[in-house]
Amino acid sequence: MNLENINSFINQVKDLNVLIVGETIIDEFIDVSYEGQSMKSICPVFKLDGGKVIQQGGAQAIANHLYDFVKSVDVITNTSNEIVKTRYIDISDKKKHVEINKFETEKFKEINVNTAEYDVVIVADFGHGFCDKLTITDGFHLMCQTNSNNFGFNRISKWKTSRKKSVCIDLREASLQINKKIASPRENDILEIFNYELNTDNLFVTTGRAGSTYTNGKAFTSQSSYKTEVLDTIGAGDTYFAFASLSAAINFSDKLLVPSLAASLSTTWLCNEKSVTKQLLLNHASKYL
Repeated sequence: MNLENINSFINQVKDLNVLIVGETIIDEFIDVSYEGQSMKSICPVFKLDGGKVIQQGGAQAIANHLYDFVKSVDVITNTSNEIVKTRYIDISDKKKHVEINKFETEKFKEINVNTAEYDVVIVADFGHGFCDKLTITDGFHLMCQTNSNNFGFNRISKWKTSRKKSVCIDLREASLQINKKIASPRENDILEIFNYELNTDNLFVTTGRAGSTYTNGKAFTSQSSYKTEVLDTIGAGDTYFAFASLSAAINFSDKLLVPSLAASLSTTWLCNEKSVTKQLLLNHASKYL
């Protein structure tokens, strides 16, 4: 890896017009302090400390990561706070102790997506129903996320009739796809996933701290994660997906390089409080030369 490769990627994506479609998720972080155990019930007691941070996650966070890299980014998403995730953070250790989710997905409407004006179309399906109401032409880049609210129900195979330019899933989502637990991303497993109802040109599988793998059905490559001091991993997969989509769109020679670097960088801040920029990416890459 060298900075010349990063600059080559930056130069190749700078004229792209990008459309992102999917749910925007509002992330709230509320500061609390632990006061002990309740004497009347078996539960911890926290005191509100007054601090509150609101961030845009989901599709809008993906867009935010790409604004500095491409010519234009448009977003088709929900228009109000239908999806809100509120996390209560202990100020002493910055750990999340409680999460409360609000979903008002019955407000989502049918959408016919016009993709004709765009070089790259990215669909971020977080499994809250927004993408289930889309009509969209083939040739997009897809993430179909499994999370605590849709585990087992938001499988990538629901998109099997649509031809994709690329698909990005994690190891758990890959295991659900082929109904087999995958402990590590071996080449034969990744190829089995690729050939099982994905209908895609490119497949990226992320494996957390272990890194990620890529195949187009013929070539197979893997990349260890770039180790860094991790503050928060929330949003790292979305960051990876954003740049994997661009990497596949331009058929970049090293498909895993920029997505892996960008995801590593995004773990150095809290959730989506910052976005990846060209300069931040280059500065982060220089640590590994």
